[in-house]
Amino acid sequence: AQNARQTTLKSINTVLPETGKPDACKTFPSGFDNAPDQDTVCIDGMTVFRGRRGSEVTGIAVQAIGEKAYAGTMTVLVGLRMSDGMLTGIKVLKHAETPGLGTGMTKCEFQRQMVGFTPDGQNWTVAKDGGDIDQLSGATITSRSLLNAVTKAQTIWKSERDRLLSAPAMKEGEVCHGQ
Repeated sequence: AQNARQTTLKSINTVLPETGKPDACKTFPSGFDNAPDQDTVCIDGMTVFRGRRGSEVTGIAVQAIGEKAYAGTMTVLVGLRMSDGMLTGIKVLKHAETPGLGTGMTKCEFQRQMVGFTPDGQNWTVAKDGGDIDQLSGATITSRSLLNAVTKAQTIWKSERDRLLSAPAMKEGEVCHGQ
C-alpha cells in the first residue's frame, strides 16, 4: 500500500510542478503543503487530486480516460494550474498502444508542445484535423486519444471550479466511479 501511494505521489509531482513555467522534460519537487493523494474529489467519474499551498488549491491533477485509442483506451494524469488552467504536465498511467509508434506519447519531447499552454492558448486538436498539436507519425489515433484526455481535464477546470475549490475530499478508501 505504501509503495502504491509513493507511486501515485510521484506521478502527481511529475504533472504539478512547484512554481514557474513547467517543462515536460524535468521532474519537480513537491511544492504543496498537503498530500494531494489524500485531497481528492470525484467529478464526472474522474479522480481529481488537489495540490494546496496553505488552504488555497493551486493545482489539480485529473485522472482522465482517453477514448478511442488505437488499442482501446488510455489512462492519463493531466496537471493543470488553478489560476489559469495552464497544462503543467502529462503522465500516461496506462495504455496498450503500439511500441515504437503510439508509445511516443509518453516522451517529453512530444509533450512539450502541450505543456505550458492554457486551454485558450492553442487549438487542442492534432494538426491533421486543423489543430496546433503535431501528431505522432504513424500514431494519429493515439495522439487524438491523448488530447481527448487533456480536453476532459481542461473541461473540468473550466466548468467545475467551485467544486474543485470547495468540495470535501473523498473519504479514505472511497473510489471514484468510472475509473
